[in-house]
Amino acid sequence: MTKIAADILKRVNELPEETRKKVEKVVVRHLEACRRVGVEPEQMDRVWIEAIEAVRQDEHFTDSLDEKWPEWEPLRSYDVYSSPADHRI
Repeated sequence: MTKIAADILKRVNELPEETRKKVEKVVVRHLEACRRVGVEPEQMDRVWIEAIEAVRQDEHFTDSLDEKWPEWEPLRSYDVYSSPADHRI
């Protein structure tokens, strides 16, 4: 696996185990997609940060909507985590 900055590694290691596993799964999926299409992964620190944000957002919105309503959060979608097969025409 590619090297990441110490502060990002610390953030990942401070996550609850279940969340950390989800984040790692997102990053692995990204790396596998890059490998399949022959792209060298870049800016891995950013990939880890975005994976953490995506998992936190997913966990936040899987809670009961009654508890979160009417809070508003911006919708974020990171195409980097989409499978190349999702983008076929």
